[in-house]
Amino acid sequence: MDYKINDLGGLKRQLEVTASMEDEMVSKKFEDAYLNFQKTAVVPGFRKGKTPMEIIKKRYGDDIENELIPELVNDIVKEIFEKDKLSVAGVVDYNLEGRTPGQPIHFFLTFEVVPEIEPKEYIGLKLERSIYRITPEVVDHEVYHILESNAEREEVLSLDGNTSSIATVDLQVIDENGLAVLGQRRENYKIDLRTKAPELQEIKSKLLTARVGDDFDIELETFDKMGQPAGKKSFRVYVKKLEKLVLPDLSDEFAERVTGGKVKTVEDLKADISRDLENYFEEKAEEELRDKIVQELLIRNDFEIPESMIEEYLTDLIEDMRKKSKNGEVDEEFFRDQYRAAAARAVKWNLLAASIIKKEGLKVEDLAFEKIAEDDSQKYRLDKDMLLNFYKDSNDVKNKLLFNELFNFIINNAEIKVVEKIPEHKNEE
Repeated sequence: MDYKINDLGGLKRQLEVTASMEDEMVSKKFEDAYLNFQKTAVVPGFRKGKTPMEIIKKRYGDDIENELIPELVNDIVKEIFEKDKLSVAGVVDYNLEGRTPGQPIHFFLTFEVVPEIEPKEYIGLKLERSIYRITPEVVDHEVYHILESNAEREEVLSLDGNTSSIATVDLQVIDENGLAVLGQRRENYKIDLRTKAPELQEIKSKLLTARVGDDFDIELETFDKMGQPAGKKSFRVYVKKLEKLVLPDLSDEFAERVTGGKVKTVEDLKADISRDLENYFEEKAEEELRDKIVQELLIRNDFEIPESMIEEYLTDLIEDMRKKSKNGEVDEEFFRDQYRAAAARAVKWNLLAASIIKKEGLKVEDLAFEKIAEDDSQKYRLDKDMLLNFYKDSNDVKNKLLFNELFNFIINNAEIKVVEKIPEHKNEE
């Protein structure tokens, strides 16, 4: 078997292979295929499995060889990659020349190699770590949200500027003459007037002073099925129902009811909320710090990214979206365009992280597996030993713990400035 690998520039390489029928791998593959076919072949004039090999090859050899070629090419490529110790990122193109059965196999394979990365400037990063202080005002804000979520709705004829309200409207697209566009009407559309979404502020303002039965014309921003802006359209808005939210009284009885008996008093409710917020913002602060590390290291380390790895990453994301979609449909072209930059960033970070892990010899210790198994056994009420065995066999868990080791290593070798913050109230859009 003859082959050569040509450098096409950057990370691209081209493998050219010529394999004759006399090559050991090729001849063995074909002979095994002939023998397997002979065992089950039913040929007129011969008992099953007893057809002479020369007749098998003469009558069925072409079909057997053609069917075997893809598997044979795959085995040849795998053997060459292993022999030359190539770190392959992905296949870009494959071309098998037309072939007469019995003649040598000649094909080209264009592929990309994983870049050789020498990571730099990951020691001594200057970073900020946020420490979120949970004030009584922050807790009271969360309590108010709980009251809102348990509020009753009271129908009214007008809202008189009360933003703690829900409006139900019909939306009809109209043309430049103010005439309804057939097939473009949405009925019983609910608008939460607590929204801070910029595109809804004008309609919100009109609804706060409107009465049930009113209608008005307005231009609204529209969005496509992927949530991207699709331009403005003119609408006629019909006000069908207006409801004010009537909040329940904050009492011990309410605290016990809303928590299913977990707490008995308002003070206990606030203490419970405070603990949950502390845990949430502690995780948020850690996530923010890790994001800053990734951002800083990607700026300091520039290298070429294999296009095939980006495409594979996007393909996996699209498959996940198809599984989550109700009808299994995804606008693949739009998705690849919108998420390409994010996919490239993720691939680049994974490659850079792997290079640092390798250079520093970072490993996952048994104690890390023990800890995650212990935590999850209590969280999900499952057997710890069963989880431990499963986690040790899971590449996903191993990679997660390995990345934890990486972040801990970088943080331990960084200059960290602690900055105290008070959580900001994020209004729903």
